[in-house]
Amino acid sequence: MYKILANTLFIGKKLVFVPECHSTNSMALELSQMKDLPEGTIVITNHQSRGRGQQGNAWVTEPGKNLTLSIVLKPSFLAIKDQFLLNMVVSLAVRDFVQSTLSTKVSVKWPNDILVEDRKIGGILIENQIQGTGFINSIVGIGLNINQKGFHLNNAVSMTMVSGISYELQSALEGLCGYLEKWYITIKQNGNDRVRQYYLNSLFGFGERRIFRSNEREFVGVIGGVDDHGRLMIGENGQIHHFNAKEVQFSFEPPK
Repeated sequence: MYKILANTLFIGKKLVFVPECHSTNSMALELSQMKDLPEGTIVITNHQSRGRGQQGNAWVTEPGKNLTLSIVLKPSFLAIKDQFLLNMVVSLAVRDFVQSTLSTKVSVKWPNDILVEDRKIGGILIENQIQGTGFINSIVGIGLNINQKGFHLNNAVSMTMVSGISYELQSALEGLCGYLEKWYITIKQNGNDRVRQYYLNSLFGFGERRIFRSNEREFVGVIGGVDDHGRLMIGENGQIHHFNAKEVQFSFEPPK
C-alpha cells in the first residue's frame, strides 16, 4: 500500500509495510538489531492490534483510516542527557504537519500528545536503546488520526473531522516525514536552542493560568517550560515544581 518516500534524504528510503501487527514499535525494535538496517527505516501498518502509548496506555484506532508507524533513528550525535530533544523534534514535526493542513490551532501537549484546540489528534512513543554513554537506536512511534470519523474517547479528533476533507495516506506520510527529517537535521546541526524555543512557542498552556492535579491535590499554576531532563515546570505561588510524565494531569476547565 505504501511506497518508499521520494521527498526525503533518508527517512523512508527503506519502508516495511504489514497489513496488521501487534505493534510497529516492537517490529521496528526487532529490525533495528540488524547491523545493516539504514537510519530512517519505517515500519507502517493499517491495523495495530496492541499499540502502546506513553506509560503503557493503549493506542486504538480504526484500521486503514490513520497513520500508524515507527521510524528507526540513530541519534549517536545526541548526548543521553539531551534525549528529550528527540521528543521535542518529533512532537514539532507532527504538530507542524497537522498545522499545515488545518486552519485551527495545533499545539503540543507535554509530554507526547498533539492537540487540535483541546482535542487529541496524535501521540508519540519513543523507545531508546542506550549502551554505555551513547544511543544505539531510537524507535519513534507515531499515531496520527487522519480519516477516522468517530472515536470511543470524547476528546479525540481526526484531521477529516476538523476539515471535512478526506486525505490520501501516502501523501500524509510523505508530508509528516518531511517535517520530521527537517527537525531531526536541526538538532543534528546543533540547532538545540531553536528547537527548545519553538517547542515552548508550540506548548499547550505555556504561560497560562490553568488547573492541574498531582497526588490528588488540585492547584492553579502556570507552565514555565520543560527542564533539561524533560520534566514539566509549573509555577505555583512563586515556587517552581518539576513533574515527570504521569505525575501531573491537566484540567481543560478554566481556573475560577
